[in-house]
Amino acid sequence: MRHRVTSLGDLGKEVAQARRRKSLTQAELARRAGVGQSTLARFEAGLASEFGLRKLLAVLDVLGYELRFSPRGHSRTLEDVLKERTTENETSSLRRP
Repeated sequence: MRHRVTSLGDLGKEVAQARRRKSLTQAELARRAGVGQSTLARFEAGLASEFGLRKLLAVLDVLGYELRFSPRGHSRTLEDVLKERTTENETSSLRRP
């Protein structure tokens, strides 16, 4: 998930997309994460007024995602920059005789 999430509704929609990519039903994801299926359904639909951090972390874990946050306006992380530099170095070393 590399999208900017600004609301609980946005986050729920991202989780729903990730769940579908994993070919999981709401019931299966809810069972594995230990949350109620109706709670997950409301969250994915953007209808939940709250979704606890423990629930979110459990759902993300089942989906193979992690929670990250960054200051506004910063889209690239240090990890991104280091990967770019590594790739550039590998590419330039391949070009040298």
